[in-house]
Amino acid sequence: MTPILIIALSLLPLLILAPAVIGFNWWLDRQPRRDPLTTDLRRLPGNSLETRLEKQREKMLDLMIWALATGFVAALMILTRRLPQNGIDWHTRDTIYLLIGLSVSAILTWRMVRQMPELRKMKQGIRAEQAAAQELAEVLAGKNRIIHDVQAKDFNIDHVVITPGGIFAVETKSRLKPPAGQGSEAVKVIYDGKCLKFPGWTETAPIEQARRQADWLARHLQAETGERLPVFPVLALPGWFVENAARITDEMVRVINPKNSGWLFIKRAVILDDAALQRAITAVGKLAAEPAKD
Repeated sequence: MTPILIIALSLLPLLILAPAVIGFNWWLDRQPRRDPLTTDLRRLPGNSLETRLEKQREKMLDLMIWALATGFVAALMILTRRLPQNGIDWHTRDTIYLLIGLSVSAILTWRMVRQMPELRKMKQGIRAEQAAAQELAEVLAGKNRIIHDVQAKDFNIDHVVITPGGIFAVETKSRLKPPAGQGSEAVKVIYDGKCLKFPGWTETAPIEQARRQADWLARHLQAETGERLPVFPVLALPGWFVENAARITDEMVRVINPKNSGWLFIKRAVILDDAALQRAITAVGKLAAEPAKD
């Protein structure tokens, strides 16, 4: 038996797995039952970061597989070069080993194929729960809406809050606190309308980012609705105590701890009527719609 044939035999499990998985997936796609959901699902909080994280994990897994496979392939190539050029003797024991390998591959493939319908049911269950949560939140929220992970051309807005008091483009940032035991000043950020003063460092980039994103959303809503809707920039710093060192107006970026933000979103004078609210919700909702799924 030649080295080339040995390599070909080593690929037989793949030739069993690939057609089985692809074929069964094709069959599942053509089942007549249809998705019961009529609600257009929106993106969940952190969806863009989750996607980026998943891609990085997949890259790391690919690298690990390649690192392991490289040694195996190198060993296989070295062994095949050492084999007699005129072939090797094939014994009954070799046939038994081959049959065992193909049998194990077939069993594992069958187990994988059997899991595919269950995986689809889980995905459908997740989407159903998301739809129920989204619909219930809208019923309970009255006229207020919060839409997550709003997609622009090359960036995303973490949250858009839409209320009768205005539209708020919320950018969220996570910053680590100093070690515990340093008093209240260690968990305080001072904001003067232009700069964030954390314990030991200052930042302006998050303020500028929140402003750019709000400006973009205002332009987009004007293009979509034909009217100029009020969009206010907001920066959220979960876990931090925010102290304003100057009077912050609606023309400036608001910096908040989201846990204590009712004063900003709810307790405001009404500036949007019901029709304008619905137009804004529809336009922003399109930006946060989930891509169509199988």
